[in-house]
Amino acid sequence: MENQNFTYKFQIMLNNPDRLPRNNEPVITKLNFADYRVHRDSLVLVDDADRTIPFQLIDVVSDGDYIREASIVYLVSMDELVTSYWLYAGENPVSREPFKGIEKLEVTQKDGFRRLDTGYYILELCSGTADGTSYGKWGIRYFEAKAEGKNLIKDYSNAIGGFYGPFFTPKNGLINPPEHTTVDCIVEEEGPLYCRYLFKGTVPDGLDENLKGKNFTITWEFFYNTPWFRRKYDVDDFSTVVDGIPVVNKITVGDEFESGKGDRVFTSFACYGGTYYREGDLYANILSEGVHKLLENADEQNNPKLKQYKDSIGENINEVSWDYFWRIFCVKEGLLDAEDIKKHVSEIIPEAHRQVHESERNRNVLFSKFVDVNSAPEQTIFPLSANKTAELNDKTGYAMVWYTSNVVSRYQIVQRNDSGWVNWGTNGENEHPELPTGSTIITAYGKFDNWEAQADAMEKNIDSKQGLATLLK
Repeated sequence: MENQNFTYKFQIMLNNPDRLPRNNEPVITKLNFADYRVHRDSLVLVDDADRTIPFQLIDVVSDGDYIREASIVYLVSMDELVTSYWLYAGENPVSREPFKGIEKLEVTQKDGFRRLDTGYYILELCSGTADGTSYGKWGIRYFEAKAEGKNLIKDYSNAIGGFYGPFFTPKNGLINPPEHTTVDCIVEEEGPLYCRYLFKGTVPDGLDENLKGKNFTITWEFFYNTPWFRRKYDVDDFSTVVDGIPVVNKITVGDEFESGKGDRVFTSFACYGGTYYREGDLYANILSEGVHKLLENADEQNNPKLKQYKDSIGENINEVSWDYFWRIFCVKEGLLDAEDIKKHVSEIIPEAHRQVHESERNRNVLFSKFVDVNSAPEQTIFPLSANKTAELNDKTGYAMVWYTSNVVSRYQIVQRNDSGWVNWGTNGENEHPELPTGSTIITAYGKFDNWEAQADAMEKNIDSKQGLATLLK
C-alpha cells in the first residue's frame, strides 16, 4: 500500500472493551487533518490483515478539496482486545472501487419518507399523517429482518420509535405525539454504510399548561449489514406531574409491534441478569371501569361520537388496541369536553396511585430469568431498573434487544395474544415516564446465541481513535 501515491499513513487504534466478540459492528472515528494536507478523495482504509475495507466520510469540514475535520464510518469484526486499522491519505485523489451498500427503495406508504434495504433490514420510515390512528404514526412502520422475511408490524398498523409520556396521559387530554402530529424529515447523512435522519416536530397542545409548545428532535442512525440501529430523543425542557409524581425531562418511548389476533411477535421478556418486576396493570382496570361507566348511558345521550365509540370498542379491553381504548379521554377526538376529562381524571388518578403505590402490590416484586408476559394479569408487567432488555420469541429464536444510555427505573411490557399487540415502553405504572430526554437507544433484532453478550457490545462499543501519522514521502 505504501508504494501507491500516498503521503500519510494514520494509525486507527481500536480497543475492544471486555474482549467481546464483534461482528460487523459499526464504528465511527473522529478525524482531524488540520496539520496535514489531505484530499477528500485520497483516503483508503485497510484492516489489520491489510485488506481494503469500505468506509464513508461524514460531518466533513473542508477547505476546498482538503479535509480539516471529519468522521469515518466503517464496520469491524474482531475478538481480540486491541488491534489497529490503517488509513492512507495524500494530497491527490486516488481511484476506489464503488461500493453499493445501503439501497433506497420505493416507499409504499403515502407518508413514507425513506424505505431502506440496509443489507440486514428492510424498513420504512414514515412522517405520520396526524389522523389519530395507529396506522398513521410517524416512526418505523415497516420492519423486516431480511433473513427472517417477516414484517413485525402487520399492515403498517403501528410504529417503532414513537414517544408518548408525559403528553399521552388523561391529564393532558391524551395527546399522542406519533398519532396527532407529523414530523419534518431531514437528511443529514446518506451513503452506502451510514444514513442519519432527523425527525423534527412540535407536540400539539393538550390540557396541561406545563406541556404546551414543546418541540422535539429524534435522530435516527442506520448502518449497512448490521443488526444495530440507533436513535436519540431531544425534547424541550419541561416539568410537570404524572400520577401525582413529579416529572422533569423524562419521556416514554414506545416500540410497538402488531401480528394480528391470536399471535405475538414476542412471547417472553428479560432484563440483563434476570427480571425484577411487578405484574398486572391495575390502572388499566380502573381506566376500563371509568370508561364503561361513561358509556353506560351513551345511547341516551345526544352525542353520536360517543355512541359510535361505544359500538366500536366492544366489551373486552384486551381485544382492542390500548391506544384506541383510551380515546375517550382525548381532546382531539372530541368525545368529551375538557372539563369532563378533567373531572374524570380527578377521580381516576388518585385511585390508581393508591392501588399501585400504597397497597401490597408495591411490595410484591417478582423475579424470573424470562417472563411469560401474556400469562400475567392484563398481559402486562412493569420491570424495574434496567438499561439492557430483550423481548424474545421462544418459537423462532428471534429477539429484539435494547440498550438505553440511561437506566430506566420502570418499563411497561405488554405481550397480548388476544389482539396481537406487543409493546416495549419506558414508563412505569399509571403512565409515569422514566427515560431521560437526550437518551440514546441502540436496538438490534436477530437470532443471537446470547442476547446479553449482544447487549454488552451495544453498551460498550469499540473505542476508536486516530493516531499519529507516518510520513510516507
